[in-house]
Amino acid sequence: MSQWSIPSDREQLQFLKNIQRLLDEGSFVASYKFALLHALADLAVTEGDDSGAPLPLSTRQISEQFIKLYWQQVRPFRNANTVNGVLLRQNAGKQASVVTHLHRAHSSVAGSLFRMQQETRAWRKLVSDVDSTVRMMPLWKLQTVGNERIEFLYANQDRGGVIKLKPGVAYCMRTFHPMLCGLFRAAWIDFLRHANASELGAGDDLQEFLFGHERGSLDFYKSILFEVQSGECFYCKREMGEGGDVDHFIPWSRCHSDLAHNFVLAHRGCNNAKSDHLAFEKHLEAWVERNSSRREELEQRYSVSAVVHDANTSARIATWAYSCAEQAHGQVWIRGKEFKHLDDSWRDLLWVAAAS
Repeated sequence: MSQWSIPSDREQLQFLKNIQRLLDEGSFVASYKFALLHALADLAVTEGDDSGAPLPLSTRQISEQFIKLYWQQVRPFRNANTVNGVLLRQNAGKQASVVTHLHRAHSSVAGSLFRMQQETRAWRKLVSDVDSTVRMMPLWKLQTVGNERIEFLYANQDRGGVIKLKPGVAYCMRTFHPMLCGLFRAAWIDFLRHANASELGAGDDLQEFLFGHERGSLDFYKSILFEVQSGECFYCKREMGEGGDVDHFIPWSRCHSDLAHNFVLAHRGCNNAKSDHLAFEKHLEAWVERNSSRREELEQRYSVSAVVHDANTSARIATWAYSCAEQAHGQVWIRGKEFKHLDDSWRDLLWVAAAS
C-alpha cells in the first residue's frame, strides 16, 4: 500500500487559496512566474500520478516546458497598430532573456519546434540558456509574497537543478489543471497588456495568439490521417470523402497539447457533436489500437513532416484526462447527442498504451 494519500478537501482548498495568494500578492516584473506555474501544472499531468506522492522535477524538464509555452509567443504580433509586427515584451523593462533566446532559435528553424529539437547541439544550448534563467529568476522567487515565503509547492533550496513538488501538490495540479491554467493564462495576458499598452488595442485577441492554435495549421495532418484511417471517419467509421476535420482526441480545452498522436480525422458533424467531450471507451480503444499498431508508420511520417509527436506523453495525457472524468463521475460522448457515464474499462486500455 502506498505511504501517500490524496489531499483532503480542506487541503485542496488551502492549495487553491495559496495559488490565489501568489497571483494576487506576488511581485511580477516578467511573465516568468506565470510560465513557471503553468509548466509545473503541465508536468504534473505528464510526469505525475494521482497517488498524492511528491514529484521530483529537474530544472531541465521545467526549461523544456518553458520553451514549449513561449515558442509561439515569439512570433511577431500584428494588428492595426503594428503593421509589420512586434515582438511582445514579456518584461516590465527590457525584453526577457528567454524570449530573446527563443526568438533567435524560432527564426533559425522557420518556426518548427520539432526541427529545433532535432538540432541536438542547438537544442541543448537553448535548453541550457533557458535553464540558467529559470534557476536565477523565477524558481526560487515564485513562492515569495511581500517579505514572506509560503513554501507550499516545493522547498526553496535557492540552488540546484532539481525540485520536488511536495506531497499532494501534483495531485492538486492534475485535479484542477484546466482551472489553474486558465488562471495563469489570464494573469499572463493581463501582464502583457500592461507591458505592451502602446502596441495593443482593446479588441486584440491575445488569448488566441499566445495560447491558441490555428485551425488551418492542422490541415497538413489530413493526408496522413486519411491514409492511416483508410478514408473513414474515426468515430462513425463511414467514408470520409474529401472533407473532414482534424480533431484533438483529448480535447484542446482540457489540455493544450498539439502532439501529433492526439489527432484523428472525423466528419465535421461528428467533430462538432463530440466538441469538448471525451470519447467513450470504444473510441478510446480504437485510438489506443491505432497509435500502437501504426506506431512506427506514424512516427516516421510525423518526423518527415517535422511536427512534434510523442506517443507515450500522449498516452499519459489521456490517462490523466480519463482519470479526472472518472473522479468527477463524468459522461463521455458516443455519437450525435448520445452520452454515457464513463466506466473503469478505460484503465486497462490506457495501461496497455503506457506499457507499449
